[in-house]
Amino acid sequence: MNEIKAFIRKRKAEEVIDGLEAQGFCCMTLMDVMGLGRMSDPQKAQLSISIAERFSDIVKLVVVCGQDDTKEVIEVIRNHARSGQPGDGIIYVTPVSQSIHIRSGKTGDDFLQSERHTH
Repeated sequence: MNEIKAFIRKRKAEEVIDGLEAQGFCCMTLMDVMGLGRMSDPQKAQLSISIAERFSDIVKLVVVCGQDDTKEVIEVIRNHARSGQPGDGIIYVTPVSQSIHIRSGKTGDDFLQSERHTH
């Protein structure tokens, strides 16, 4: 299993989520975050008084998927998040050693596969 974290433009989030759902990936987490540094879109960056830096409104999307699905998830995110302009974002992939569904007790890929095919 892998955890895929994608930091993308807020305005692209719905398109990315729709693309993932169309491929059967139903379960993900989305958070509002502020992007600082080279990742920030220089045309849209705003000055923050609280952090005294330029930042861009972006979202952090987190998807946990099976090893075999990792490449597909990455491609869906890239295809739907890309605008071709600076600040399109970045994707990180991290191995997940264990997962346990709290309600059912299902673990690992068994739970991920059952969730992907039931929605």
